[in-house]
Amino acid sequence: MRNLNDLINETIKIKLNGNSDLIGVLIDSGNDILVLYDGNNLIYVSQFHVHYFEVCNSVEDKISTTVDSLFPGMEPLDSISFRKTLQESRGIFTEIFVSGHKSIHGYITSVMNDYIVFQSPIYKTMYISLKHLKWLIPYPQNVRPYELTDSEFPVVPIGLSLARTLEEQLKKLLDQIVIFDLNENSNKSGKLTSMHGNQITLTRARNQPVFLNYHHIKTVHFP
Repeated sequence: MRNLNDLINETIKIKLNGNSDLIGVLIDSGNDILVLYDGNNLIYVSQFHVHYFEVCNSVEDKISTTVDSLFPGMEPLDSISFRKTLQESRGIFTEIFVSGHKSIHGYITSVMNDYIVFQSPIYKTMYISLKHLKWLIPYPQNVRPYELTDSEFPVVPIGLSLARTLEEQLKKLLDQIVIFDLNENSNKSGKLTSMHGNQITLTRARNQPVFLNYHHIKTVHFP
């Protein structure tokens, strides 16, 4: 029986949560991560979201490549893992996918127990659940998001007091306006009124409460 390590340098197709497909050459793998090259980018995929994978045998799907470095700006990792990759990517411009159909651009500033802190020129400071982070793509060296200059979007340490878990960090935002999951619907923004167990209560614009399941929160940002 073949395993992932037997498929290094093979072109594979993987099916992820949310009906997302990725096709690329398998460059490396670990217990919780796959590294693909799609002909343009290195894609670091969390295996947590992989439903299945298969080898692409058709000539049309084959991708030929020579990749010298696993991560631009990073030292190669002796044993690759998703957490190590996130740690090594701090301060490197990166494109990340959470929902699978909308990407976020910026850089990671901190990696906590179950979330990362991400700095985006669009959304500013964000908290992103590791459970929902599907994959990340490092930018090529010397490329910046939106062609922003150093002064327009500097890479600097963010002086935040951070809790180890996302749940505890959210409690610091009680009674503040927050936006969950990039405001994908009108029930995902409002004043964070309370948190009890798995239940989050938001007060919406017309003072109507809505109750959210904490375990389905993917991203958090705040104006």
